[in-house]
Amino acid sequence: MKVLIADDERLARERLRRLLAAVDGVTVVGEAADGVALREGLAASGAEVVLLDVDMPGAQPGEDGVALGAWLAALPQPPAVIYVTAHPEHALRAFATHAVDYVLKPVSLERLRAALDAAGKLNRVQALEAMGQPAAVRQLSVRQGRSVRVVDMDDVVCFEAGEGYVTGCLADGSEVVLDESLTALEARFADFVRVHRGMLVAARRIERLELAADGVHRLFLRGRAQAVEVSRRQLKVVRARLDGAGRY
Repeated sequence: MKVLIADDERLARERLRRLLAAVDGVTVVGEAADGVALREGLAASGAEVVLLDVDMPGAQPGEDGVALGAWLAALPQPPAVIYVTAHPEHALRAFATHAVDYVLKPVSLERLRAALDAAGKLNRVQALEAMGQPAAVRQLSVRQGRSVRVVDMDDVVCFEAGEGYVTGCLADGSEVVLDESLTALEARFADFVRVHRGMLVAARRIERLELAADGVHRLFLRGRAQAVEVSRRQLKVVRARLDGAGRY
């Protein structure tokens, strides 16, 4: 993976270069201290990933790192962009430019590895699309404390509504908290099925539907130990989905 570091602080660039040296398969192909250098050096570098500081001066008056990220996203073959910044408040603007991740300083090696892994998955998706094949990887950005985590939708088993928030339950047993409603998630991801008022499940993770002795239908999901109850109102929808997939 070819990485270009774009940060106006020399010490910040040096720290990122040291961290990247510890990541297998990564080569630093260039550095840029401002937007002019980034624009001029990007093509020659062949960078697949740009680590981009939000506060870095752009090539034009009033342009910052997020504006540069928008310029990168508009390129015919854009690199994956990972924002690296000390300011969490720019995350919404940053992700509007289709960034892969938003990493807060001081950057840890573990956090950087996770961001680069997400960038690598995105590059594989772009390669598939270039060959006319459907992209299988979709991602969801969620806040975790002062950082932002990128989650592959293929890893999500279900979404469950709580008191004013939604929890995403992942196949590895971990959870993430989202600001979006179940209704919004249902509209965005057609491969998730509502099983009752407070839960969506990934259709691809449904193993079987069973009628228990207590008269309640329950779904068994890959990646979740506990069965999920299906409401009477949603039973027909769930059965239709399973029947359409030839699994009921």
